[in-house]
Amino acid sequence: MKRINILLISVLTLLFAACEHKELCYHHPHVTTIRVAFDWREAPKADPEGMCVFFYPLEEGMTPSRYDFAGTTGGQIDIPVGKYRVLCYNNDTEAVLFRGMESLDTHEAFTRDGGLFEPIYGSGAEAAPRASGTEEERVVITPDALWGCVATDVEISETGISYICVPESEKEEWLGRPVVSDEQVITLYPHRLLCLYTYEIRHVEGLKYVAQMSASLSGMSPALPLATEEPDAEPTTLPFEARHDGEATITGGFLTFGQPAANATAHKLALYVWLADGTKWLYTFDVTDQVDQAPNPKRVHIIIDKLALPEPIGDDSGFHPDVDDWIEEEHDIIM
Repeated sequence: MKRINILLISVLTLLFAACEHKELCYHHPHVTTIRVAFDWREAPKADPEGMCVFFYPLEEGMTPSRYDFAGTTGGQIDIPVGKYRVLCYNNDTEAVLFRGMESLDTHEAFTRDGGLFEPIYGSGAEAAPRASGTEEERVVITPDALWGCVATDVEISETGISYICVPESEKEEWLGRPVVSDEQVITLYPHRLLCLYTYEIRHVEGLKYVAQMSASLSGMSPALPLATEEPDAEPTTLPFEARHDGEATITGGFLTFGQPAANATAHKLALYVWLADGTKWLYTFDVTDQVDQAPNPKRVHIIIDKLALPEPIGDDSGFHPDVDDWIEEEHDIIM
């Protein structure tokens, strides 16, 4: 009988422990498995090495969760049920950095400070004159490719997901209804977050005398808040490469976060030219109208027509003049 009583007490103890554990589980969020899928219809040529996704809980006291995926297809994750806002972007950037990651509202992409001649000399670039009116702007490097998007009104349960994530090309036709998935899948539609700027200087004379070149554009944004995709308001100067064909054309291109939303700053394209005789020339062009009036602000093409570079100073004896100073010229652009 004594053994039976001991056994009964043990069983009751286990039952009470089980009940207590069951009661406690209601005070903790349940975890479910979902699949994150990326649909690249908005950027079919994108080729990132991987993607990261941030789930920002709406419930106070919960911390954001980050998940990383190799490639472009996505994968499964385990996540607490609840309500979220979601952000995704490629995790293979080198020039683009991130800060404010503790909240979607402060999460932004940016690039570090740089030198005017960083495309040629790297971070140890020499000092140089600036286009008139841009002397106080910070110089920051251009970003590399960045794709991403945001999903809102995300609600994850143990039986399904509802969310709002609309492809950029379909936002005007969107009827305002969230997507509901009982297959535990959330589909994200990354698009290009950056702008592509290209330029060409046509009918250039004297390119055969050029030793090297570099260029910059002023009045550009240094950062992009990812929740709004509205470029930061600070005007900065971006340095980038200048290439020529050896005959009559100078070209180049670069990615940028875009111009500040206020759109009140002039855009000066500065072309730095080192000639074979060692002289240094700075040509500046006000391209504000072409930037501001571009048909597609995400794809801006700047055209400058006619530039005459000087013939080298000196003779074939190898004599070269003192070339410590830059020689500056400003040019008006006629649209």
